[in-house]
Amino acid sequence: MRHLRTALAVLAAITALGACTTALPGTPKAGPSTRNVEEELAGTQASDLRKVFTSTPQQVNDYWSAERMRSAQPRQPQPGQMTDVPKDEPVGVIIHPTSGPVGPTKPLPRDDSGDVWTRAGLTATTMGRLYMSYAGGYNGLCSASVVNSDSGVIVATAAHCVWDYSGKRNGSWADNVLFIPGDTAGQAPYGRWTAEALYAPVEFQQKAKLNASGGAVGEGWSYDIAYLRMRPLGGKNIEDALGGQGQAFDAASESIRSLGYPSAPPFDGTQMRSCASPTWTANRDNTFTIPCKMTPGSSGGPWYTRFDDVKGVGYLVSTNSTGGSTKMNGSLLGKIAYDIYKKADAGS
Repeated sequence: MRHLRTALAVLAAITALGACTTALPGTPKAGPSTRNVEEELAGTQASDLRKVFTSTPQQVNDYWSAERMRSAQPRQPQPGQMTDVPKDEPVGVIIHPTSGPVGPTKPLPRDDSGDVWTRAGLTATTMGRLYMSYAGGYNGLCSASVVNSDSGVIVATAAHCVWDYSGKRNGSWADNVLFIPGDTAGQAPYGRWTAEALYAPVEFQQKAKLNASGGAVGEGWSYDIAYLRMRPLGGKNIEDALGGQGQAFDAASESIRSLGYPSAPPFDGTQMRSCASPTWTANRDNTFTIPCKMTPGSSGGPWYTRFDDVKGVGYLVSTNSTGGSTKMNGSLLGKIAYDIYKKADAGS
């Protein structure tokens, strides 16, 4: 089966990813997770916000003229004061890439340069640039990636890419959300895909703030993840056309490969770029840190673990969130992230 969309296997499938997770007996199979995560989530407080877009694909494409795309501003706040946050409850769920499970990989050598990513593989079609507009005529840009799902229409990015965390536009949602996978110097080799709905944690919406100097503060930044449902293009769902990367919720990560389209100097946003780290630093606020010099614009770009550099495939464990000149922070994907992912996948 090409997509393995419903193979939500427990971490027994790739044991090194889940050193803190207990593998359950039995053979993973297509269908619900071998662990009854849905039952565990039942009755919990809703942890997502949802917006359905009313603009048609044609209206979104008409909005994004070449001039608006050139003038769009990268979104990414600087790190601020960390906040102690209760650890998100684990779910221990793995979703394999559409190309199949990824076996053990060698530790990636450190590379914090943000150099152009040329060994694309599956990342060539699944990773791209994200454009969005806000009230008041503000146009922004981030990065995003296609992830494997039952629906075949899910793209992952950062919550701060689709919600006005600055407070300057009355806490508004993004609109005119356009995803261009493989964007190179403004070209769209795999099409221009428009979003029909977005899902983000209410924790981020309520508690992600900026301090007076523009730094990220508040525990909401511990849940900086969002999922988009994409409309079909040319009669195909995005995953059928382009493939999808895996995801690992609440997994103990190995090496990290981070991708994005940094657009603030010294970068210009015209090419996909990368950082890699054989290790990462866990913070007390449910985030973790890697050395990386990518600048704003890379926000929402994927963090992959167990990444195969040759095939360009791995498991999403976070997205680029806040960053400085030498490091990048990402929030750990746990129960809250899994909850909104399942709602986005179901379209509920």
